[in-house]
Amino acid sequence: MPTGRNLPASPDELNGTTEVFTGKNGRELPSRANYPRGMTKEEDVTPVRMVHRANPYADIPSLYDMYVQTSVHQRPNERFGLAAFRNTSNDPRAIPMDLPVGPDYVIGPGDGLAIDLWGGVSQRFVRVVDREGRVSLPEVGPLLVSGRNLADVQQAVQQVLRTQYRDVSADVSLSRLRTVRVYVVGDVTAPGAYDISSLSTPLNALFAAGGVTPRGSLRALKHYRGKLLVEEVDAYDLLLHGVRSDMRRLENGDTLLVPSLGPQVTVDGMVRRPAIYELHGESSLADVLELAGGILPTATLRHIEVQRIETHEKRTMLTLDLLPAGDADSIKKQLDAFKINDGDEVHIFPIAPYNEDAIYIQGHVQRPGRYSYKLGMNLSDLIGSYKDLLPEPAPHYAEIVRLNPPDFHPSVESFDLTAALANPASAPKLQPLDTVRVFSRYDFEPAPEVWIGGEVREPGKYRTSGQAHLRDAVYLAGGVTQDASLDSAQLFRTQPDGTMKILSVDLREALAGNPMDNVVMQPRDRLLVHRNLSRVDPPTVFIKGEVAKPGRYPLTTNMRVEDLVRVAGGLKRSAYTESADLARFEMNGSQKAPGDRLELNLAAAMNGDPKTDVPLRDGDILTIRQLPRWADIGASVTVRGEVLHPGTYGIGPGERLSSVLARSGGLGPEAYAYGAVLMRREVRELQLKAHMELVQRVKTEQVTLKALPDTDADQKNAKLTAIGQTEATLAQLQASAPIGRVVMHISPDMKSWQNTTADVAVRDGDVLFVPKKAGYVMVNGQVFNPTAVSYRPGHSAKWYLSQAGGVTQLADKKAVFVIRADGSVIAAKNNSSGWWGGDPMSATLRGGDMIVVPEKAPKIGGRNWALIMQSAQLASSVALAVAYIHP
Repeated sequence: MPTGRNLPASPDELNGTTEVFTGKNGRELPSRANYPRGMTKEEDVTPVRMVHRANPYADIPSLYDMYVQTSVHQRPNERFGLAAFRNTSNDPRAIPMDLPVGPDYVIGPGDGLAIDLWGGVSQRFVRVVDREGRVSLPEVGPLLVSGRNLADVQQAVQQVLRTQYRDVSADVSLSRLRTVRVYVVGDVTAPGAYDISSLSTPLNALFAAGGVTPRGSLRALKHYRGKLLVEEVDAYDLLLHGVRSDMRRLENGDTLLVPSLGPQVTVDGMVRRPAIYELHGESSLADVLELAGGILPTATLRHIEVQRIETHEKRTMLTLDLLPAGDADSIKKQLDAFKINDGDEVHIFPIAPYNEDAIYIQGHVQRPGRYSYKLGMNLSDLIGSYKDLLPEPAPHYAEIVRLNPPDFHPSVESFDLTAALANPASAPKLQPLDTVRVFSRYDFEPAPEVWIGGEVREPGKYRTSGQAHLRDAVYLAGGVTQDASLDSAQLFRTQPDGTMKILSVDLREALAGNPMDNVVMQPRDRLLVHRNLSRVDPPTVFIKGEVAKPGRYPLTTNMRVEDLVRVAGGLKRSAYTESADLARFEMNGSQKAPGDRLELNLAAAMNGDPKTDVPLRDGDILTIRQLPRWADIGASVTVRGEVLHPGTYGIGPGERLSSVLARSGGLGPEAYAYGAVLMRREVRELQLKAHMELVQRVKTEQVTLKALPDTDADQKNAKLTAIGQTEATLAQLQASAPIGRVVMHISPDMKSWQNTTADVAVRDGDVLFVPKKAGYVMVNGQVFNPTAVSYRPGHSAKWYLSQAGGVTQLADKKAVFVIRADGSVIAAKNNSSGWWGGDPMSATLRGGDMIVVPEKAPKIGGRNWALIMQSAQLASSVALAVAYIHP
């Protein structure tokens, strides 16, 4: 069942929140209307919020009015009069001291008198009454003024001055008020001595002391002067009537006594001032209600409850049922006759808060609210036409929520709103407390929304206002973008059975307002605007080769070869202008077929020759060639070491090593041609790539080794040895990067190898280093004394190895290899790594050669690990050998 709209706000009882009171000890108390009357002070009761289940009928305004109870929201009662002291400043400096005084003001020591003379003498002087009560007058002397009022003092001053001055008149006024010290004692907030103005009354002293305590009396304030009771003050005269009466002024040394609280009565409910009142002569219920400001018009006099305490016995409840309100004299007599006792709690209940002769209308109407009910009333008396409704009400459904006596349970009766408005005689009858609900059309169906996507400025979902055409929907989305295709757009429409239908429209005609294409949009329609095909897959051409910015460029309708070259930034200096290659592909059905390849005279095309500056087609590739031997321009090699003229020399195409050595002056007398090193950039890049792959393989094997089992001591020792050997080899690899050495075999006699295979062709960037003669052979690895052994001609590697003490127990004798000074390597024939064959131990060594004895690999990790370790040791040793020769 749909629920109504525009409902009134619910009270706390209806919206799911209620207020519970908790005492000082944490005990939950009853509701505010029923908690004990003795616990009404703020310090005794603390409100706590709690949540309970909401009333299911909170949206029915007639039930809402029934549920609302005025007394439920009444604040806790407090002692009457205490708020007046909380809202008053107790700072004596804030009390004004320049108050006007009357002629009856009694002068005393400390008062300041301003005396004005005119007539025979014009003079003004100020005198302060001294402690003896005198003022000093000119030509007269002291005059006693203390204890006399201001009018008498003025007459006395004038009389004594006329004895000295003729025709003199005098005016006496107070220039400063004296202060008096009084004592405020009893049940006051701050008892003590106070210095206050001489014009102060007992109420001023009470305010200065902060007011009475919750247990102090406001009805019997006692003003003492010594042992004499000057007067008894009732503060209710000021608090209730705003009259201070004829209270006596305080004198120096006076005492104000606030006695304990007397009899009191609590009045709450439907009175003007619910509070706790102190009794002082009031004895009847009429007197108490007068203190509370009287009964409100919304109070019921048929039900007045009084809770009474029977002294030292029990609590009891008394009910006072007054006669109808029209008999005022009888009601007054009954109120006067009902006597009030100390501690009574009077509660005045309200009349029913709802109107029984009311009708309610809510929802989709112009003027929702409460209306008066008339006998025989029907719906047409509330809603006469569609002018009383908001636009687009639900056409066939409205409802009446009816409260059925005697328990007022709600029931719902629906009716056809359209039929009721068309035929008022058939409109449903109404009863008191009925609620008529009118719904909006969109309470029962979704709001008209359309979705526009694709090439519009702001794609998304939009809510239309009434019937919107396709052009209006496009404008809601900000219009089409510049890249939109206006030839066709697709409209997806959801059918009543849930299926979807697609419609193609001419968007250009729709935007022009053609009714055939500018169709009416329906709710949930989805319009898709496509992008222009020329933007989705634009025709392009390519230019490669010797231009500033080679790449892919969009093809325009009038683009030629010259235009494409200029778009690409123009020709480089290295461009070959005699000819250029234009590759062109032809479309053959649905496939691209190879087409013509045109050779163009680029220089003529750049000069605008129409024969060579041909128009371009989609997919053309123009290649600008490079000048022959352009890459060789500026080529040079660097010669270092033992040559007569080391330096950098330019080279020509095909120039060889012998030519460069000849240009540098040839080998010097200390040159060691056998150990010459030729370094090349291309070789270094290849070696560096292989070096990084080898490092990665070693790291992978290291991880594999760590994962091997080590259940017994032998396995554990072998594993630790292999891991240590791997870490050492990895550190050597990472510390020695390849330099790009090219192995060559040259001798000091240049003619013997000139123009042979040993005379290698040099390239741009090559570096040739010719070391000095090496008089030693390096022995490295697992030997007892790794060192450099002095070169002895004709001796073998085995002899040099013996000079280093021989191999250790960790040495792999079968894997010993020799690195020649010229870069070549000699390894054992049975070496599993497959290096260069030969017997390294029997080979005759020359100066600069190096013998490397690798460490024996533990039998763990498989054959792959051993091969990788041998390769890594060889690579690191070759780099070390070059470092010895070319530091």
